[in-house]
Amino acid sequence: MYRTQSTLMHQLMQRGRKAAYLIGTIFALNLTALNATAAEASLADLFERVKSGSAEEAQRNQEREAKFASSAAERAAMLRDVQAKVGQQERLKDRLKAEFDNNEDRLVEITTTLDRRIGDLGELFGVFRQTADDTQNLLFDSLVTLEYPERRESIAVLASSTEVPTIPEMKELWTLLVQEIAYSGEVSKFESEIVAPGGAIYSDSVVRVGMFNAISGDRYLNHLTEENILAELPRQPAGYARSTAADLAEASNEVVSFAVDPSRGALLGLLVQSPSLLERIEQGKAVGYVILIGLFLGLILVLERWARLSKLQSRINNQLKDLDRVSDDNPLGRIIATYYENEHLEDLETISRKLEAVVIKDVSAVTAGLPIIKILATVAPLTGLLGTVVGMIETFQSITLFGTGDPKLMAGGISMALITTVLGLVAAIPLLISHTFLSSKASSLSKVIAEQAAGMMAMKAEQIAIAKQDAG
Repeated sequence: MYRTQSTLMHQLMQRGRKAAYLIGTIFALNLTALNATAAEASLADLFERVKSGSAEEAQRNQEREAKFASSAAERAAMLRDVQAKVGQQERLKDRLKAEFDNNEDRLVEITTTLDRRIGDLGELFGVFRQTADDTQNLLFDSLVTLEYPERRESIAVLASSTEVPTIPEMKELWTLLVQEIAYSGEVSKFESEIVAPGGAIYSDSVVRVGMFNAISGDRYLNHLTEENILAELPRQPAGYARSTAADLAEASNEVVSFAVDPSRGALLGLLVQSPSLLERIEQGKAVGYVILIGLFLGLILVLERWARLSKLQSRINNQLKDLDRVSDDNPLGRIIATYYENEHLEDLETISRKLEAVVIKDVSAVTAGLPIIKILATVAPLTGLLGTVVGMIETFQSITLFGTGDPKLMAGGISMALITTVLGLVAAIPLLISHTFLSSKASSLSKVIAEQAAGMMAMKAEQIAIAKQDAG
């Protein structure tokens, strides 16, 4: 306060000096004006004017000094107010600092208590998040989610949570896992949208077998997990698998057989990709078709020979049962007829020649066609070997042109090599077995014919011997 008053007095003194200087300047100016206009004014008038100007100047200075004094008082009051407010803010600052320090200490204590209390909860949160993520992947890939799509949203919320799980959230996760276990053992039927191989979407009845397979009619379906929709397999498995699917789709509260894929589509995909019988035959190309033609001709010949020999054996057996009644529809009957026709001859050699001619002719008829079957059985594996060589040549050509980077380029030649080998063995084995069976049957019939012819010759020789003995 004292410094403020001293400053104010100093300012007043400075302004007084300026006023005196101003008065002296005005006085000098007035003297100059008087000298310039001495002819027009008298000294008395000049004095009056100077006196009047000095009085006015003094009055103005007094007014200024009064204003300066009033302004100094106001500023002093403002200074006191500011100093009071500064003191008040200083006291507020000290109080807030004390509160801040207390809060800091309290926060440390609370943080320590919180860390101690959430130690186990942190581990629980990690286990919960991992379990929720695993469950989300499980449910997104599960066929059960097709029937209950709302589970996707529930597990997504649980898996994306960044806070310590609550008891209701843990119960919800547990419920989803229990539902998955329960539904995985059910065979359920529901309506769902299906994507056809051409891209069209239609709605149809779907049968879900646990979490393994989904079918519609006799068609197997694939689960598109991203869109959570079913799609028909572009290529359906053939034979038994589709028939069991049709039986299951039409069943109602009864036990039926069904081909389940426990790998959730992996085995079914391999089954679908495996070529059918016709496709495998086509892999053999021209060589394979040649082998199949040989097999077809051989089987026709085998059937014809088997029917002919069976019929011939039946007739021979009938003839053996009744030798007195001769029939020319079998070799044995023809031999007997030939014997009776030449029985009157006394030349055993002539009779033997005639019987031998009949036996040779009939035995040749019995064994006719068997060498062809043997040739076909022998040629079939050799033709398969030829296809193997041709397939390997194609494989090596592919390697020469394209390298070994893409195994698919070599698959055609390797398939041909293996398929022709298989076809050759498939053709040779039944033909060889059939040839052995037919040869045995033909040998048995030939033996019966030869034995009967030899018996007749022995009987004739005995008769000739007796006749000679009686004549002697």
